[in-house]
Amino acid sequence: MEGNATPESVDKTNIDNRFQMLATCEFSSPKRTTGQWYKATPPIVNPWGGLGMADYFGRTMVAALPANVRVGVVDVAIGGIAIEGFMPDKIAGILASAEAWQAERIRAYGSNPYQRLVDMGKKAQEVGIIKGVLLHQGCSNNGDPNWPNNVKKIYNNMLTDLGLSADSVPLFAGETLRQEYGGSCYAHNTQVNRLPQVIPTSHVISSAGCYGNGQDPWHFSAKSYRIMGKRYAYSALKVMGRETRVDPEYAMVSTLKNFFLPTGFDTEYKYKLNGKPSMVLWGTFADKHRELLTDETTFTSDDFTVTADGKLTASEEKLGIVTAHYTDFLGEEHNVPIQVLVYSAAITSVLNDAEDTTIFTLDGRRVEKSIDNLSPGIYICNGKKIIVKP
Repeated sequence: MEGNATPESVDKTNIDNRFQMLATCEFSSPKRTTGQWYKATPPIVNPWGGLGMADYFGRTMVAALPANVRVGVVDVAIGGIAIEGFMPDKIAGILASAEAWQAERIRAYGSNPYQRLVDMGKKAQEVGIIKGVLLHQGCSNNGDPNWPNNVKKIYNNMLTDLGLSADSVPLFAGETLRQEYGGSCYAHNTQVNRLPQVIPTSHVISSAGCYGNGQDPWHFSAKSYRIMGKRYAYSALKVMGRETRVDPEYAMVSTLKNFFLPTGFDTEYKYKLNGKPSMVLWGTFADKHRELLTDETTFTSDDFTVTADGKLTASEEKLGIVTAHYTDFLGEEHNVPIQVLVYSAAITSVLNDAEDTTIFTLDGRRVEKSIDNLSPGIYICNGKKIIVKP
């Protein structure tokens, strides 16, 4: 939650005054005093942090909620700390063995991060209502089977100490950087996804499609921090019974609008036969970032059997269309035709006496048309598969 990415110019400007941060420690630059509210210009966690999960969580929430609603974040986080660092009976031992850089951050929170979070939570309750708890942690407990229970203990202690109810204050926990994007702590996502079994009021935020920073195996890129923040907000909005849409009266600045405005979609995918594929939808946005949009998308098809969540069934090699139905944050509906090729790993053989120009269907029937006049589909010509697109 501390945030590791260096904020870019787009992150430091045009921030809505309705998005506020409560300083939970002392800042020197910019000057901030513990216990005071400020416009949420990054870094919003502590002086050592960068762009993180909470930044675009707050920006998305403000844009989606009515103009009379303000959004505040009360963020206590320490880079690299184990979950036990938020247990008052464990923090002294952690501080005693911490490296100098981490010890400095622990001391900035009065050497008791959990108590600082509770104290600042009470401060926030003087002017607002706590509506949820955001969590992003795990690399220091990578794969630890006790982690979900430790999270539950801390969460329950917070509810008690702040006089809150789990039913009205859910927990939102994000996955770590995935293996396919270079994440070394990807195994911890198994534990993150166990949380709803241990804490019924918890919700998991997917990190699918989110890239690393290219410098270390733990942290996301700035673009992916923005995406993760938006996903936290989407999950919170759904729990609140609200659509993941901008409020009709919200005047969104152009730089933020570019983050939410899709300009194109990937429209070709291929899957191996019997591979039990799931459809996905990738979009490109006006600010040039790419984003996996599958969780917000439903799929239909006349050519394949496909469930609403994208599970595709095909009993034979085939070229067909699946339509992705996606509504963006700005309220624009997109019906995206995706060309899908289902193929086998092996090349189908052709008859030995076939002429070079002879064309066959996959079941061995000779086609009396030239290549230029073929209907869309998969054929065999010259001993090789050819694909004819619509």
